[in-house]
Amino acid sequence: MPKRADRIVGLAVVALGFGLAALVAGIEINERQSTLSARFFPGLLAGALVLLGGLLALRPGGLGTAEALAGLMRRRGLLMAALFLLYCLTFRYVDFRFGAWAFTILSLWLLGSRRPLELVLIPVAVSATVYAVFRYGFTVLLPTWI
Repeated sequence: MPKRADRIVGLAVVALGFGLAALVAGIEINERQSTLSARFFPGLLAGALVLLGGLLALRPGGLGTAEALAGLMRRRGLLMAALFLLYCLTFRYVDFRFGAWAFTILSLWLLGSRRPLELVLIPVAVSATVYAVFRYGFTVLLPTWI
């Protein structure tokens, strides 16, 4: 039964990827834009969903659906999902550097990190590095307050 469940989930992920690809095709782009288009990252995600869902459907694992879902449905998994949803919903309204910092520090805390130095350095390093890569490497404008 676990293999059948993985195949079903894999095919559902492939369908989700194709649905996302259809939505991505509707994103307007500026032909004169010299950086990555607004379709690039959503399209990349759609492609990853199709590829990985296809791999899951073709090569299912041995873990049963109940065992796999039990891990996700624990309090920690649900809190991480809620935190990620909150991050996604507030992305355009919150300064990216602050939002990435807050998401990282709360994720670390939820996942059990309690070392003060870790909680201070990692969120700052992650938000600064990701901001620098997107802003200066890809020249993608991110929401900022300053």
